[in-house]
Amino acid sequence: MHFAAASGTLFLCLSLTGCTPRATIVKAAPSPPLVSDELLAPGVIHRAIPTGDSSGIDVIDDDLTTSRARWTIQTKGVAQVNGRIVGQSYTPREWLTRTHGLAGVNGGYFGQYEDAQGRKDFVGLLVQRGKVRHAAPPLTGQGSPTIPRGRYIRSAFGLTVGGQPSIAWAATRPGKPQVIDVYDSPMGRPRSAWRITEAVGCGPMLIAGGRAVVTDSRERLVSPGLRPRTFVAYDRQNGRPRHLIVGTVSASDFPRLAKWIAAYFPRYHQTRAEAAMCLDGGASTQMSYTLHGTPQSPRETGVTVPDALVLLPTR
Repeated sequence: MHFAAASGTLFLCLSLTGCTPRATIVKAAPSPPLVSDELLAPGVIHRAIPTGDSSGIDVIDDDLTTSRARWTIQTKGVAQVNGRIVGQSYTPREWLTRTHGLAGVNGGYFGQYEDAQGRKDFVGLLVQRGKVRHAAPPLTGQGSPTIPRGRYIRSAFGLTVGGQPSIAWAATRPGKPQVIDVYDSPMGRPRSAWRITEAVGCGPMLIAGGRAVVTDSRERLVSPGLRPRTFVAYDRQNGRPRHLIVGTVSASDFPRLAKWIAAYFPRYHQTRAEAAMCLDGGASTQMSYTLHGTPQSPRETGVTVPDALVLLPTR
């Protein structure tokens, strides 16, 4: 990430008749944050935005109407092993170079299983080429003083056959694992079938229907404090998504991130954030992109992941 220099201090020496010269310290006004934009391809920008205290946000901003690129969910060697659905794991930088992509970030949650071949197990929904490869039926929680016991649904990020993004509370239908239902809330009722061809489950939801919601407690994904986060979000214009942003933040909690995303779209696109959610965070949070043929990694931890969101150029 590129960060602005800290505010400076100006030392001014004054010499007055009949007075002993002395140094007067004048505090300079803080420098505004320096936003750095890099054009990766027509309609695709990497934007580095400092947020202070040596932290910042990196965003891949994709204009869905003009860019010659498409987002994909990348996996390799998905198979069932000892009752688990596993896949080969790579860092987002490795996923990027393997696919010759424009940009990539880590995807959904994964478990603690890892075999000698470097395969890890998927946690949550996984859909590729219209087929559910890891089912995610509604879960059951024991409840708490503030959350009732019962069934709950987690968030998922999907792509339609035309490459349009969709964020929803979604789960596979019990007894029909190839059918995915969209729910009206994490503990609500199914609303309709989800018409997507690719999807990865994670969460929590940050913005839904243009409103900040932050459903970490209802999705049983409470993760308080300032931590690294990976996120996806899009706006809506003329009835369909116009800009998709995929990003990482070095230190934030869920409410602050939701507020930042809500302010991003009006500032850079004069639109409103329609939906936003988090992908896996913590040490998994990583981003890489390709600039002039060379991979750049504003955040890289070395953690391998079994799926990644990768932006591929189209011919």
